[in-house]
Amino acid sequence: MERRPGIAYRRPDGDPNRLVVEAAGEPRLDPEALPHTDWLAVTAEEDRDKLRSALETASVDVTYRICIHDDCIWVRECGRRDENGDVVGYLFPASDRVERQRRLARQRERLEEFASVVSHDLRNPLSVAVGNIELAKASEGEAVDERLERAHDALDWMDDLISDLLALAREGRSVEETAHIDLRVVVDEAWRTAGSSPEVDLVVEEPLPTVDCDRNRLREALENLFRNAIEHGSPADYSPDDSSTPGTFTESAAGGDEAQDAGDSTTDHGEGGEHGARDSTDPALRVYVGTLADGFYVADDGPGIDPVERESAFEPGHTTADDGTGFGLAIVERIAEAHGWEVSVTESREGGARFEFRGVDRGDEAYSTDGNGSGTASGSDGPSRE
Repeated sequence: MERRPGIAYRRPDGDPNRLVVEAAGEPRLDPEALPHTDWLAVTAEEDRDKLRSALETASVDVTYRICIHDDCIWVRECGRRDENGDVVGYLFPASDRVERQRRLARQRERLEEFASVVSHDLRNPLSVAVGNIELAKASEGEAVDERLERAHDALDWMDDLISDLLALAREGRSVEETAHIDLRVVVDEAWRTAGSSPEVDLVVEEPLPTVDCDRNRLREALENLFRNAIEHGSPADYSPDDSSTPGTFTESAAGGDEAQDAGDSTTDHGEGGEHGARDSTDPALRVYVGTLADGFYVADDGPGIDPVERESAFEPGHTTADDGTGFGLAIVERIAEAHGWEVSVTESREGGARFEFRGVDRGDEAYSTDGNGSGTASGSDGPSRE
């Protein structure tokens, strides 16, 4: 006779504390280890009410956890009440079923976010392209070609985004193939399409590490952070899409020596790299990218994020801007998690926002750290400035 899967059981009077094994055909469940009485004692505490409620119905179909010898497994109990009032049925292992349900739930969540991600991330390069085309109409000579080239770059980036997002939707993966990439290269690419201006400087702490990443997804995360800093940290009458020239790129030494040489307007920054006090010639906003002992950071010297808002900053839909979608930082967190990194938000040295990426797999073995976590590169010739 063919053995049926599962364990055939009987619960006298439908008692949730009693389970009598009548036939065992399931090798993944040891009937000898299952208690005949005091069943609720091995049922996970948070699942007990669910089991009790299910056993009060005529047809039982409930999934819950049982814990025996510190080993907890998911089981599915399917049964019915017979003419004597007993519940008879089968007990099945359900770990695979629960995991499938969880995967389906995650897939539904990703699909719901997908439309929002597409609309949000495509809007950035689209606005850059439209802004530059409008400015090209009002320009003459070489300025026209320059504007059209920037619009073309933004449209190319849109095409890359569409390709990657379609791959994400089809394959259910958060990142594509990873490779060790120079972080500075990705930073420069993201800055070009974030929508910069003469009023915003990008300050890069050199040398940046090489990181194991999906290049396009990391670029997407950095663009969102740059855009977030520009939109929240720039003057109210500034729009990054109306800029006439790209923002300035400045390089600073990892240990802050260059900042000290500049005089009283800057301070030694060590790990973190943010500059000190401003003067009248400074830009309206500085955005910083630098190295941590186990990753990198993106910071700014804008108004920052209120401490009460930081815990919810990465929640989808959370925004403090009237025209914000609230998905920018959520996308950043998803991309970080997909890489196995941790991202957190804190306050920069100047009171702005600082996003730290930790647990990053770096490929720059020549890079070393001192006791404070500040990075130094072997053979560095010291600070340089573009």
